Amino acid sequence: MTAVPTTHTFSAGEVVTDTTMNNNVTAPLNFLLARPILRARQTVAQSIASGGAGSALTFDSEDVDSSGMHSTSSNTSRATAVYPGWYLFAGNGSLVQNATGLRTLSWNINGSAQSGAGSSDGGAGVGIDFRHPAAATLFFLNVGDFVEMILFQNSGGALNTEVSGSQQSTMMCVWESN
Repeated sequence: MTAVPTTHTFSAGEVVTDTTMNNNVTAPLNFLLARPILRARQTVAQSIASGGAGSALTFDSEDVDSSGMHSTSSNTSRATAVYPGWYLFAGNGSLVQNATGLRTLSWNINGSAQSGAGSSDGGAGVGIDFRHPAAATLFFLNVGDFVEMILFQNSGGALNTEVSGSQQSTMMCVWESN
């Protein structure tokens, strides 16, 4: 298990060594100055079926993944916790234009839907692409827990995700606290 560095409580008369200082002062400060962060994007279109439980968005590109939370070659829909603690998640999902049906985005942890962690749009609008923010939320994760962004649509037929420049689906997370 990967542990978050902790500080040391010094006692009167204790001889402070460079090892003690590095392990118990420098390491925690360095961790906090470079917290685990991830920003993954989708650059290859994904077909999202109409109806059902929705689809986990896959992300094939990373702008930053400071701690190895995401892979672009396996389980590409997942952000996997490498440290225990509270993580802040945000992102957006994007579909090509279609004027029919409902669109929703939600977060799953280890394959299970999370209460209060979804957003929806009553319709896609005429002549515009659908780009919708996911609810920004905090999740407590243990090492190995994974989070996925689930996109649902019920237009009556499969729709592709939009992957042009500013319309790319994106998932972001940052470790906040233990």
